[in-house]
Amino acid sequence: MESQLETIINTLKRKKDKETIIEFLKTIRRYLPPSDDFSITLWKSGIYEYILDRNGVAIIRVAEDEYLPYMSAYEKRIDYSQLPENLLNNLDWKGILKQVRDIALEYAKRDKNFDKIADMVNHVVLENL
Repeated sequence: MESQLETIINTLKRKKDKETIIEFLKTIRRYLPPSDDFSITLWKSGIYEYILDRNGVAIIRVAEDEYLPYMSAYEKRIDYSQLPENLLNNLDWKGILKQVRDIALEYAKRDKNFDKIADMVNHVVLENL
């Protein structure tokens, strides 16, 4: 598993095209815990936030309700091919790796079987900072 992540990161360092970024996101998704409680922020633009979770990519629209002191959110699932050019051009892959590491370490506290994945992701992050 580690070699897949290292391979795609090495490719991403050489060329940052759409196909490589999509492959990177699909690879990263494999290291997320089996829980709906965790997601990675890919990019924020105004009231829209692009996230990656174990089910794929989603756009979250968060807005404050006009007459109530509450926030409302709307989620829409998108295909990887629908990622906007701004996200692809400004993708912070190192930040994404750090988020994955933090999530893996947090989840490893709940499930000791996840320790290996957390250690592996942490190792890859430390090598690529």
